Amino acid sequence: MENIDLFDLYKKGFVKDGGHNVNVPIKKASGEKYDGKTYAIPLKYLYYNEQNGRIGVSLSDYESTSGKLIPGHNEEYNMVIQNMLADDADEMTRKEMDKLKRDIAIKGQDEPGYVLSDGRVIDGNRRFTARRLLEQDPSITEQQYFEAVILDDLSVQNHDDQKKIKSLELQIQFGKLGKVDYNPIDRAIDAYKTIVKNNIMSVAEYTEFAGLTSNEVNKRILEAELIIKFLEFANTNPDNYALAKQLDLDGPLQDMIPQYKKIKDSDNLDQLLNSLFAKIIQIRSSKEDFKAEFRQIVKNVVGTKNEEKFIEEMEDATDTIVEALDKEDVIKNNVDLFTTLQNNQDAVQALAKVQTISTNHSEKAKNYKEQNKPVKLAEKAISSIEAIDKRIVTELPKSEKAKLKSSFEKLKLKIDELLSEEG
Repeated sequence: MENIDLFDLYKKGFVKDGGHNVNVPIKKASGEKYDGKTYAIPLKYLYYNEQNGRIGVSLSDYESTSGKLIPGHNEEYNMVIQNMLADDADEMTRKEMDKLKRDIAIKGQDEPGYVLSDGRVIDGNRRFTARRLLEQDPSITEQQYFEAVILDDLSVQNHDDQKKIKSLELQIQFGKLGKVDYNPIDRAIDAYKTIVKNNIMSVAEYTEFAGLTSNEVNKRILEAELIIKFLEFANTNPDNYALAKQLDLDGPLQDMIPQYKKIKDSDNLDQLLNSLFAKIIQIRSSKEDFKAEFRQIVKNVVGTKNEEKFIEEMEDATDTIVEALDKEDVIKNNVDLFTTLQNNQDAVQALAKVQTISTNHSEKAKNYKEQNKPVKLAEKAISSIEAIDKRIVTELPKSEKAKLKSSFEKLKLKIDELLSEEG
């Protein structure tokens, strides 16, 4: 079934007319509009699009343990992705899929999808999955059809077409035509792959089609860069983005982005990132809240005079963790990662050392911040006083002048009290 052409199947009566006519938000290469006619397509002629942002990341999880899958018209490939979107998803996603399945069974498919003429589903993966679940339900006997617009002149093999396909996906899933709640890791990797890795779009084009600001898109790219550096540190496949989701890296990496922008060209970059990555692994292995110590270190140690000392103290422990992970078989997932470290006594001790060092630096940073707080408050008070316009004071009514004088006297008393305590 490799040489599918949905229009040939339409002529033969296997693909039928749909019930909608939609306004397609992209145009043909000639500048013409697509007619927007929908077709009812038997599910066996369709397959999931591995280039979709969310599917691509989920697929990396499966392939890290089970080997590469060949996209296309084979049921093993479709079932793996169906399970990712339905059975293996989190509880909320499963409930939403069950609801969608019931709604489509009762009311039909209200919103059409988009497919290429070879059966690749460009948009409508959840609706396609719901249709597949209905077809697999033994209590439902009628044949299931996926209703979609067929984009007859596009191919994922053509670079210009890739841009059109991606712009359609972004406009539907992220932008103007209604947003889908993507995982932050999926969003970051999608922007990185589209703009940096595959060079399908520029930042400006991605920004336009996704309805985002250039700052938001650039932040996603920076987060993806940090994800890739973390994957290298963890000795896993460079495209095993699913590991980043399993370790819930979005929070810690978001904290790192402002500092990462400042230190990208630093000679200490790799050593510093390895120290922070070692801390993230320690946090996740001990189920510690990253907002406590890690955030203190990122905000108040990185980029300060204490950064060098932090790196120096972390170096031995970080090297031990890297050596433990640097085995012949790459790390497959979070279970493999933690098992590898827990089975290595030196690594266990190194993680404990990471926690001790980071606690010390976090406490020092916190204490330094507290020590400097009175100075900052005093400086703020001076700025507030300096902001008072003398001309306005002279024009105040007597009652207001009296109140102001009383406030100044109270302020002077407070200052005198603080200075006497200092003495």
